[in-house]
Amino acid sequence: MIERKDFKYYVLRIIELIVLIIWLFPLIWMALTSLHVENDLISKSFHFLPAHPTLANYTKAFTSTYILQWLINSIIISTSTMILTLIIDAPIAYAFAKIKFKGKNVLFWLVMAGMMVPFQVLIIPLYLQFNSYHLINTSLSVILPRVALPIGVFILKQFFEGIPNALEESAFLDGATRYKTFSSVILPLSTAALTTVTILSFINSWNDFLWPLIALNDTDKYTITVGIANFQGTHGTEYALLLSGAVIASIPQFVFYLFFRKKIVEGIAMAGLKG
Repeated sequence: MIERKDFKYYVLRIIELIVLIIWLFPLIWMALTSLHVENDLISKSFHFLPAHPTLANYTKAFTSTYILQWLINSIIISTSTMILTLIIDAPIAYAFAKIKFKGKNVLFWLVMAGMMVPFQVLIIPLYLQFNSYHLINTSLSVILPRVALPIGVFILKQFFEGIPNALEESAFLDGATRYKTFSSVILPLSTAALTTVTILSFINSWNDFLWPLIALNDTDKYTITVGIANFQGTHGTEYALLLSGAVIASIPQFVFYLFFRKKIVEGIAMAGLKG
């Protein structure tokens, strides 16, 4: 006889497996379709598994487009955004979590309100502002609007609040300054939360499409998301070729997730528990 507790366990595992299959199916379909010959895709007898698997679509993607340059552009932009976000979000979150000052709660909720403003509302003023600085069609015009995530401030603040004040007080008694305490005590204890914000910032910047589409004009300056959209316009209905580009664009995100997945879950879980 299966006990009630074991039955619950197996039901949950089955549900998790079904959800995993549903989540993975589009990714598997994308990868397999990119290995098809184009004629097989448009034929009436289409098969899920490629009859004649080929890497020709990937070869064509790298030889007939700027996809390698787009990848490099996206890596530079996303990495720069990620670093600047950490540099800005961490001190802000620390101030909200550990320093008492007048109007702190009001200011914190004003920062959080930034999460409720659709980015599309800001496009016209952002464009006019960057155009006046002569930064349109540069990497800076794509990097700066995505620097500093309100959700990053929230996650870090929640985490910092969970660090005992006694650690700070001990550091102050030893003669450490506020900056020294922040950099030598708080940050080393917050790797999980910092990693979470790092990945969120990177993925947010990597997946950005609308603003780079507006801010960048030259084809060789496109990010990977804008490049693939241009790729589609260039090659019409070559779906296998388009999906090979999508697979290439997805690889960095998979690598980041696989490398940092434990830290991401740990950081979000601990921030959520504190909240």
